[in-house]
Amino acid sequence: MGESTITKSKDRIDTVDVLRGFALAGILYAHMIIWYTGAALPAEVYSKYNSKPDGIAMGIFGALVFGKFFSVFSFLFGLSFYLHFRKNKSKSGYLKVYSWRLFLLFLIGIVHHIVWRGDILAIYAILGMILLFFRNLPPKLLLVLSLLLIINLPTHIFELFLTEQTNADVSLPMEEEAHNYYDLVQNEGFRTVLKDNWNSWPAKIEYQLESGRLLMTFGYFLLGFYAGCTRLFTAIEKNIPKFEKWNTSTEKAVLFLLFIGMLMYLLDFVTIPGIKVIPELKWIASFLFSTYNACLTIFYITGIILLYRSNYFQKLLKPLGAMGRMALTNYLLQTVFGLLLFYEFGLDLFDKTTPAVNVILAIGIFFLQLKFSQYWLNYFKQGPVEWLWKGLTYFRFSSIRKKNAASSES
Repeated sequence: MGESTITKSKDRIDTVDVLRGFALAGILYAHMIIWYTGAALPAEVYSKYNSKPDGIAMGIFGALVFGKFFSVFSFLFGLSFYLHFRKNKSKSGYLKVYSWRLFLLFLIGIVHHIVWRGDILAIYAILGMILLFFRNLPPKLLLVLSLLLIINLPTHIFELFLTEQTNADVSLPMEEEAHNYYDLVQNEGFRTVLKDNWNSWPAKIEYQLESGRLLMTFGYFLLGFYAGCTRLFTAIEKNIPKFEKWNTSTEKAVLFLLFIGMLMYLLDFVTIPGIKVIPELKWIASFLFSTYNACLTIFYITGIILLYRSNYFQKLLKPLGAMGRMALTNYLLQTVFGLLLFYEFGLDLFDKTTPAVNVILAIGIFFLQLKFSQYWLNYFKQGPVEWLWKGLTYFRFSSIRKKNAASSES
């Protein structure tokens, strides 16, 4: 690969913005394919679309998307935390400012949750506060803790020793809640959805805890913080051998785990649809899937870094950086698109379009967001929500318009 001469733009790291845009693309796919629902649906809903295009769309979702892109996003949150911390730690009162910044993110997340219960921002804000207490740990300890959490080891140990393994189905958590949510999205209006979303906090926290998603998210925070304090992204060229090693290692692990999964399927240890596993292999199948997700996440991150060094791939990937610079705005905009398309108070396409059609819709939305981000950043310094968040953080709203944009219009 030819080396890129463009890895940083002033105080921004281009590769990080590209990774954010990449993560947003995967998050959009993950949410759109299941009609932008913010919680689990009944198992039969996922398996009733069995055409070849739908099978391919769902296969990509299960193998390459589900559980992989929220993790990239979480990793980048931890990395950004370190970059902000390093830049401002010499300033007096910085921890108070950052805590206030996280509180504002929490409020944004609360509002977003009321509209769409799949919000992750409020949880990010809470975990971000906890991350403050880990900021002075040695890098090696950060790495060990992060790796244990991203493979969801504490949850799997709990399941192995403290729960009874009697059900042979890999069932979705809180099945009754899933049916209630299915009826809500299919039949209820905007006001009822808002009220039910607000009342869904106990179910949401229960899912985060039972599935281990909360621990995995924090593990990726720690991994991102480790990447920051070891200068992996501020000295990318120096660390290329490490990225290549991790990319090769995780690639081999992913291929091996895919082979194991295929073998289990061919031997009827696992059946699809329905995802049923023989009782003796239920725990190991779940653990291997968590490990597979973690390995694939690291493979994605290191792969984008390595590809971005090539002039050819840099031209292809660089537009993602515009989306990444407006990550918060675009994340919230995706919800707007999803609600207007699928919910009763919008076009009411929930469970009427197929997963394959939803992927096409996702591609269209992604293209619109990409063009919007590029257009917006031609005239403005940052996204509108980012600007509002920053202004409220420092109680000071500077001009969002670029000077050259203002002068070109006068």
